[in-house]
Amino acid sequence: MRATYSFLGEVAQRFPAPVRRGAAGGHEVGSHGYRHYPVTRMTRREFLADMVRSLRATEDAIGRPVLGYRAPYFSIKAGVHWPIAILKELGIPHDASALPIDQPPGMELVCPRRPFPHANGLWEIPVRALQLLISYYLPLGSGNSLRWLPRRVRRRWARRFERDVGAGVFDLHPWEFDPGSPVEPCLSRWLLRVGRRLPRRFHELLRETSFAPIVEVFAHQLGDPAVLAPVGGARA
Repeated sequence: MRATYSFLGEVAQRFPAPVRRGAAGGHEVGSHGYRHYPVTRMTRREFLADMVRSLRATEDAIGRPVLGYRAPYFSIKAGVHWPIAILKELGIPHDASALPIDQPPGMELVCPRRPFPHANGLWEIPVRALQLLISYYLPLGSGNSLRWLPRRVRRRWARRFERDVGAGVFDLHPWEFDPGSPVEPCLSRWLLRVGRRLPRRFHELLRETSFAPIVEVFAHQLGDPAVLAPVGGARA
């Protein structure tokens, strides 16, 4: 199984070996920013500086261009265009940060569930949002669905998404594989402690679903990953 791994630039700088192993194993290596800080709390200048620093560190580790970005906390919101403009200036071909629902309770889609191009040509690969009722959606294409949902329910909803939309992004975080990883002792974070038996469920998922890097799954939209390269010049 190969996938897209979005590394923090700080991690790539301090621990380049696992980043190199990911690239050598045929995975796509993307950027998760330099530090895990929400885009919505940065100015444009701060976001540009964070991205340039992240790309330098990650590309130094893997020896080739970074093609994709995933914002910490999915903090690029639908309709907010300035981060997309900066990513385009830096030559990033695709972003996978937008939640098709970014306001509770999930009754309205704020962007398409399928990949779509922004006005400047940068492609958005939205987080997979599953339709539960006629007009109710939840972003359960993630570790949350593995931790919370019975296998049959998760499989049924995933098949419905594939039938209605097609391929989609399934996201996981490293901490979800470690039952001992720390969680802040506050009420809003208690759900992160639920279902920390992810390795077993993840193996089940791999047996029933095929995965590949974003640049390969969505090559029709993005272009051939063998020749795809950033065209921007603002990284220096």
